[in-house]
Amino acid sequence: MYIYLGDKKIKVYENHLKKGEPLDVKFTLPPAYNTKKFLKKNDINKGLVILSTLPNIKSNECSTQVLDLETEVNARKLNAKIFHIACDCPNHWDEVKQLHPFLKAKGYTFELANQNDIENFKQTLGVGVYGSKRIVHGLFAFLDGKLLSSYIPKQQYGTPNVKKFLNSLDI
Repeated sequence: MYIYLGDKKIKVYENHLKKGEPLDVKFTLPPAYNTKKFLKKNDINKGLVILSTLPNIKSNECSTQVLDLETEVNARKLNAKIFHIACDCPNHWDEVKQLHPFLKAKGYTFELANQNDIENFKQTLGVGVYGSKRIVHGLFAFLDGKLLSSYIPKQQYGTPNVKKFLNSLDI
């Protein structure tokens, strides 16, 4: 599958997980923001969970994705847990902490994670960039551990359309 960063064509892993399928992959992702607990597969198995993938948490687009998602989930009164996954090191979340100290979502990092866990996660969700350790913007909703909806924007410049993604949930 190809996505675009402006005019630049980028090959990403195919999204192997289909709607209604469980996230059946082992991973442990280290904490980076608003938590000291590692993120594991079992954290996604209960209730409504939204996973957000972020290529560069220090960028305005990624910071906006974090803010927009929590703001919109709260406005809709969705009882959802939000987990953000970035490939940056934990201290790259400092600006988000300073600008938006009221946010409750939890953030995790690939930077300190096991390489096999990273690859399993990236391949299963289709957010990995071939030939790079980077990931792309993505939004994924799970209900009781099964994929409800996913959204990987074809154009990666800018912020994903959070409202469009949440409208697709039908809950």
